[in-house]
Amino acid sequence: MGLDQFQTVFVRALIMIPSHAITCFLGRESRCLTVGCSFLPVVLYAMCLPIRLQAQTNNSYPMLMSLKPTAAQIGQSTEHELNARYNLAGATQVLVTGEGVIGEIVPNDQEKPEDRTKKDVMGSKCKLRFTVSPSATPGVRDFRVMTPHGVSTLGQLVVARDPIVSETAENDTADKAQQVSLPSTLCGTIEKAEDVDWYRFTVEAGANLTFHVRSQRLENRLHDMQVRVDPMITLRTAQGATVAAGDNHYAGDPLLNYTFTQAGDYLLEVRDVRYQGNVDWTYSIEVNGRPFITQVFPPVALQGADSRNVTAIGFNLSPGAQVVLPEAKAGKRIASVASSWNGMATNEFFVFNMGVDTPRTIVTEQSAAPATPTATDGSTVAALSMPSPFSFPAVLAGQIQKPGEVDRFVFDAKAQEKFTLEVLARRLQSDLDPKIRITNEQGALISEADDATYHRVISADSLLENWTAPADGKYILEVMDLHQRGGSSFMYLVQVERAEPHFLIEVDTDKTLLAPGMGGVIYVRALRKNGFAGEIQLEVEGLPPGVSAIPGRIPSELSDGIIHLTAAPEAAFGATNLRIVGRSTVATAGKEPVPIVAEGTVLQEYYSPGGGRGNYPVEMHTVSIAEPGDVRNIKLSKTDIELRAGESQRIEVEIERAADFKGNVTLDMIYQHLEQPYGNSLPKGVTVDIANSKTLLTSADTTGYITLKAAADAPAIVQQLAPINVHVSINFVMKHTFCNSPIKITVIR
Repeated sequence: MGLDQFQTVFVRALIMIPSHAITCFLGRESRCLTVGCSFLPVVLYAMCLPIRLQAQTNNSYPMLMSLKPTAAQIGQSTEHELNARYNLAGATQVLVTGEGVIGEIVPNDQEKPEDRTKKDVMGSKCKLRFTVSPSATPGVRDFRVMTPHGVSTLGQLVVARDPIVSETAENDTADKAQQVSLPSTLCGTIEKAEDVDWYRFTVEAGANLTFHVRSQRLENRLHDMQVRVDPMITLRTAQGATVAAGDNHYAGDPLLNYTFTQAGDYLLEVRDVRYQGNVDWTYSIEVNGRPFITQVFPPVALQGADSRNVTAIGFNLSPGAQVVLPEAKAGKRIASVASSWNGMATNEFFVFNMGVDTPRTIVTEQSAAPATPTATDGSTVAALSMPSPFSFPAVLAGQIQKPGEVDRFVFDAKAQEKFTLEVLARRLQSDLDPKIRITNEQGALISEADDATYHRVISADSLLENWTAPADGKYILEVMDLHQRGGSSFMYLVQVERAEPHFLIEVDTDKTLLAPGMGGVIYVRALRKNGFAGEIQLEVEGLPPGVSAIPGRIPSELSDGIIHLTAAPEAAFGATNLRIVGRSTVATAGKEPVPIVAEGTVLQEYYSPGGGRGNYPVEMHTVSIAEPGDVRNIKLSKTDIELRAGESQRIEVEIERAADFKGNVTLDMIYQHLEQPYGNSLPKGVTVDIANSKTLLTSADTTGYITLKAAADAPAIVQQLAPINVHVSINFVMKHTFCNSPIKITVIR
């Protein structure tokens, strides 16, 4: 029996299992309530992976998959085809991050009014027009579209300097290579298995060209890309002989620079390294002979300071080339900027955006020892730089210029003083895979750090957080490459500061879908740092007309809180980006409390291979008001709950379904997947009593209930906000969540 036959038989057998036994497909927290097995749904799903389950929902928000062409030229207005899962018909608005790019929907004369209400459209397209200002910074912008079913997930647009050349249909063999003029930005798709795209171009002897590929990185924000592209490019002579090849540089994306010694025609071959393909595996390849900056040194932009010169590293640059680093604008901590060299505009590159509240002291490494010493056993040991002294706080800047080199910085500390040391290298596109160590003056290792996670994404950059000095004395901070490599492109920064109590907040997810008269919930998670244990009050800014908010709080003993949004019955359709912040204070002995404000990092969810739920940081949280969905109203028997320790209370839930919606609905007060909570604002010690709750509403069922139980040791709390979520599954991971009034929970001791 072949795999396809097996899957068909298996799915038919799966369908025979009672629906309440496979709650993973119904939006509950993926528990197998009947057979008592938490892993079975995942196993079943993995065995059926190539088969895409139909959505439970009638009208899912669109999930963007690809943009063709995936790049737009600075100073031009161009049209693009947008491909998505679920219905794009009737799209009205385009939101784009950053400055200098305006997006709009291209009217479709063939679209009929009934197209906007089509259900479960697995493949949908529309046309967009992007107009890019002549002053726009090149790079990648996030965008999304507003539709009658709500705002879409995020797509990405490459903003490029050179003319856009779209792939032709007949360029899959060398003899049919598409003739292109350079400089240009080549846009195409590795659309099927064994697809190879060919381009032919002519160069003069001595031409130095950079080929910058963006493809795999454009899939970071896609909701459901189970297998990602792994592109590679090959330069060949007109006769097919290999000249050079490029593979992984920026993650899986190639970056290739080559000097052509002979004039003539050459071929560029583009393919997936595994010869796989997918209709949504798009790419853009910027090909030009201008200066290409991979990084600058020191890579620090100062807010409120004049422009200054920094050393540029990359291609088509003279040794020690100086470029002007523009003044940084308030905003992202790691910013994308562009410059010019010898009168030629450069590509974009990344710098650390040091705000006005951040100390401006930049300490540069001392030169390394001139020769590598030899150990007594005959082996070589790493060359050590002279320690560069610094005091906290500061930004340390250096380069690991030779293989095996170790940069060293020296500082004084008192016993029990706490410090945080964070390396920025890979996030600034450095080749360095950093590792840091702290030793005493005699070289004995005290602590070390390698990779770290930033907003749920693993980075090669190192972080040593809340490090405590064991005694008074001098300490050495060592910076090195994990693999003992080195060179001018192995640049780094280390932000060093005293470990003061503070917090960060994360917003899950990136959009709140409303309909007139309906509510929605924004989950906010606090990351408490360096002993911060205060209460955090949440706020939302930028609400559109007709939308009101009830901001909750994150009590000192919890990690999560919510902001509840409600659209008035007369609220107009549209989409608006919000800003979400948390406020608190930190008390210092003998001093007035110091206010702290943290802006939320927005996380978009995605469907990771194997059925997990992942998150990726993005730049906008969007609230949309659109047509009513599968659930038209939610009635709760009570919204104010008072619980004594050990007591339970039941909340009756009645939903109003859309007339034609017979799908399964689940109720929950925790946002979770595969039993992992992503948002839980219930008070400490208060849980949902699953055994005494009815959370699955099948077919035409419209009533359920949730029982809340307070543990015997539940601490007292007053009116903590928590939602009753009404979930309709879109696929194995994503849910369309409806809410009404939030529940206010008080625990009485």
